Amino acid sequence: MRIARAAGAAIAMTAASAAVSAPAQAGVLTKSATGCGDPEITQAFKPWGDSSSYKQVDDFETGADGWTLSGGAKVIAGDASPKIGTGADSRSLSLPAGSVAVSPPVCVGLSEPTLRFFSKKSSGLLSTLSVWVDVQTSLNVWVTLPIGVDLGGGWHPTLPYAVIANLLPLLPPDQTAVRFRFAPLLGGSWQIDDVYVDPRARS
Repeated sequence: MRIARAAGAAIAMTAASAAVSAPAQAGVLTKSATGCGDPEITQAFKPWGDSSSYKQVDDFETGADGWTLSGGAKVIAGDASPKIGTGADSRSLSLPAGSVAVSPPVCVGLSEPTLRFFSKKSSGLLSTLSVWVDVQTSLNVWVTLPIGVDLGGGWHPTLPYAVIANLLPLLPPDQTAVRFRFAPLLGGSWQIDDVYVDPRARS
C-alpha cells in the first residue's frame, strides 16, 4: 500500500501541471478512453457468494489475442475447474517461472472497482502470483501499480482486487484504459483463467 500511495502521489504531481490544458471531460490524472463499447454483463462469481455483475476480459478459449506474453507464458489445454463459462471451455493461460502476461487495454471508470479471476499454482511452495495494473496518465506515460497477490492452491476464484486506476478519471462516466499484469514471484508455475472486471454501478 505504501508503494501504491507513493506511486499515486507521483502521478498527481506530474499530471497537475497538465491539468489546466487537458481537454474537456478528460481525466486530470489519466487519459480518457474512447470506443469502450457496451460489453455483456454476467454474475460470473455468484456460485461463490459474489452477486456483483462482471464484464469479461478474457477466457482464453480463442487464444491470447491482444495479450503481451513473455518468459514462456502461453495458452494451454486445461480449463479452470469448476467452470464458469460453457461446458465446452477447455483452455487457460500458463505462467511458468519468470513469465509475465499483460492483458489488452480494458476500459474502467468509477463503476469498475474490482478485478477477479481464477488461478491455480502448479508448482513452487513459496511462489505467489503478483497482480498489477498499468494506467496511462494524461501525459501519455504508462505507470504500473500493484493491486494484489494470490497465494495459490488448486483452481479457485481469487479475492476481488481493487482496481486503483478506476479512481483516477475526473468525472463519471469518464473511463480510462488500463492493462492488467500477471507474474509469478519466487519461481513456481501458475495458470489463470476467466478474467473479469466488476462494473458495480453500471446503469
